[in-house]
Amino acid sequence: MIPILIFAGLLILSYLIGCHSAARLIAKYFRSLNIDKVGTGHPDTENIFHNVGKFLGILTGIVDFGKIYLYLIVLNFFLNYFAITQSISSQNHLLVLGFIMVVGHCMPVTHHFKGGRGLFTYMGLVTFFAPWPMIIVIFLAMISVFFFKQIRFAQYMIVLLPPFINFFFPGGKEFLGKMFIAAFLMGIINYFVSKKLGEI
Repeated sequence: MIPILIFAGLLILSYLIGCHSAARLIAKYFRSLNIDKVGTGHPDTENIFHNVGKFLGILTGIVDFGKIYLYLIVLNFFLNYFAITQSISSQNHLLVLGFIMVVGHCMPVTHHFKGGRGLFTYMGLVTFFAPWPMIIVIFLAMISVFFFKQIRFAQYMIVLLPPFINFFFPGGKEFLGKMFIAAFLMGIINYFVSKKLGEI
């Protein structure tokens, strides 16, 4: 019973941490701006980069990436350290908790469910479980952006390619299905985010 309650509490905590938008905080702290009224009005790295400042855009991406990556490292340490939580310290549980954090980023209850696309947060999630596949995909995505100016295509690559590349790494086959599920759910979330923006 106690592990179930702890896991339920961690689900809520993960979601609430995800709700804290780096784009909103950085725009307000560094430029005293309401990001909802700047550029596209979308609280994401891309809007910060193009309409607030390139350095601040890069910083926003780093914070979004780092908040989930570091959270999962700390969470993994404590779940394995305390014997009472050993039953919820598996890779599956960490993946669920991490993905709930991505959901909080994309659909924050604190901002009427208007959040970012969650791309950098998702990258941090995948990097925690499959670092080398994600690094390879980031490299390919950078080529797509800098040489071919294909930003949207690069975003699709980041979401869809890691499971395929992870297949060729040790232990990748066992984790393949879970990564595909995460990628599929990420696609669904971004569909609703785009629909809310009027892009669809």
